[in-house]
Amino acid sequence: MTTVDDLIRSDRTIRASASALGFALASVETYAEPALARAVQAEQNLYDRIAEEFGLLTPGEAGQRLGSRSRAPRNLAAQARKAGRLLAIKRGSHVLYPGFQFGEDGQPLPVIAALVELGSRHERSETGIVQWLCGPTTYLDGRRPVDLIRSAPGDVLTIAERAWGVEW
Repeated sequence: MTTVDDLIRSDRTIRASASALGFALASVETYAEPALARAVQAEQNLYDRIAEEFGLLTPGEAGQRLGSRSRAPRNLAAQARKAGRLLAIKRGSHVLYPGFQFGEDGQPLPVIAALVELGSRHERSETGIVQWLCGPTTYLDGRRPVDLIRSAPGDVLTIAERAWGVEW
């Protein structure tokens, strides 16, 4: 049951969000289409879902997961990313590593490097690969590729090749 206090908190949250969005839109020097605002919101919602379901690790956390015992574990994550073994997204000024790409042993799943290579051939960005993995696709009857990266990585690569290689 919703209480008066819940309604007041909800109203304050909505007003604060609207104010922040208004400030952000006002700071854009050119006209921003409403579709752009919707796209940015959809991206943020996706990242919230990824964070909730898989975790979004800081570079230090990702380095620790990889097994770094260094005082700067973020360097190991950055090296793995530069070598094409890990994917990262930018959220604001932060680089974050989706948790779904790590195996039980803390190492990157081999399919990630293969997806990065395939993505490079098809001009897919890291962000685009993460978004594709976490979104439903008709190639899987509405399921998400991320749900198969452990159980059927070869299928994920085949589907990515088909989806990304389409020419119109």
